[in-house]
Amino acid sequence: MKEILKKLCIDRGVSGNELQMLAVIKELVGDFAEVSTDNMGDILVSMGNKDADRHIMLDAHMDRIGLVVTYINDEGFIKAEPVGGIDLRTLQSSAVKVLGKETILGVICTMPPHLSKNDDELSKDKIWIDTGLSADKVKELVSLGDTVIVCSEFRELLNNQVAVSALDNRAGCAVLVKCAEHLKDKTLPCRLSLVFSVQEETSELGAGISAYTLEPDEAVVVDVGFAKQDGVPDEKSGKIGCGAIISISPVLSKKVTDKIKEIAKRLDMPCDYEVCGGSTGTNADKISSSRGGIMTGCISVPEKNMHTQVEVVSLDDMEKIAELLSVYVQEGGVGNA
Repeated sequence: MKEILKKLCIDRGVSGNELQMLAVIKELVGDFAEVSTDNMGDILVSMGNKDADRHIMLDAHMDRIGLVVTYINDEGFIKAEPVGGIDLRTLQSSAVKVLGKETILGVICTMPPHLSKNDDELSKDKIWIDTGLSADKVKELVSLGDTVIVCSEFRELLNNQVAVSALDNRAGCAVLVKCAEHLKDKTLPCRLSLVFSVQEETSELGAGISAYTLEPDEAVVVDVGFAKQDGVPDEKSGKIGCGAIISISPVLSKKVTDKIKEIAKRLDMPCDYEVCGGSTGTNADKISSSRGGIMTGCISVPEKNMHTQVEVVSLDDMEKIAELLSVYVQEGGVGNA
C-alpha cells in the first residue's frame, strides 16, 4: 500500500489538470484491467464480468487542492488564487512549486512581523509568489492558468502512518488500486467500474458525469474523513486505526450502508461513523442523484490535518477498506436485496 500511495502522490493533478494521473493509473492496474478516459478526464477502469446484469461502481476523486496563476507583474512576482478549499493559514511563508513549462520553486511572500499590522493576514486576493527569477524569465516559463502546489515530502511516521499533501484523495485512489489487486484473479458476479474522478474539490463534476455515463446499479465512494484530533468534534470524526469511517446520510442508500456495516463486522473492523442530516460533502451526493437514482454508499479513510501539506493517514486503515470493498464486490453488492 505504501508504494502504491507514493506513486499516486505526484505533484500534478490540481483540479482541472488531472491528465498526468492517467500514466500512473495505467502503470498500477493496466496489466490486468482495461483503462480508459471520458470527455472530462475521469479515468475509468473496467473489470469483472462484462455480461453480468449487475454493475457496481467504486469512486475516488484523484484531484488535489492547489493554486492557479492569475497574473504576473512587471517585477516577476506571480499572483495566484486557490483551487479548492486550501487552508490559507498554512500558506504564509510556504515553499511552493509552480508547474509551468518547467517546475519552478518559489515562496509565498509574507510581510515581516516587524512591519505587519493586525489586518495583514493572508487572503485569497493577496497571494503572491516570489521565484527569484526576472520577470522575463518567469513569463517565459509560466503562463496564466498554470497550477501551483505547496511543497511536501512523503514522510513515514510511527504506527504505519504517513504524512504528505494530496492524501485527500490519493489515499482513496490507493484503496481502489489495492482493491483491484485483490480482485484481479477472482471470478466476479458483476461488472465492476473503478472511477478515478476529476474536479471533486471544486464541483464534484467528474463523479456526476461518470455516473451518468456508466449507469451503474450501485456505487461506493471512497474519500477521506476527519480523524479525531484536538478541536475536531467526536461525532464528526473517526479514530485513526478504526479501519474506516462509514457515512450515514439521507442521500445514501440504507441497503448499501447496511451491507458495508455487515461486512465490516464480519471482518472484525470496529469502524467509526459519521452521521449527516443532509448531504455528505463527497462525490456520493452527485452519484446518488444521477439518472434515475443510484444506490450509493460512502466510506472514508480517517485523516488528520485535512487540506494541508501534512495530511496524515494510516496505511493499515487503507488496507482494511480495500479488503472490505473487495468482499463487497465479490458478493455482488446488495444485488436485488
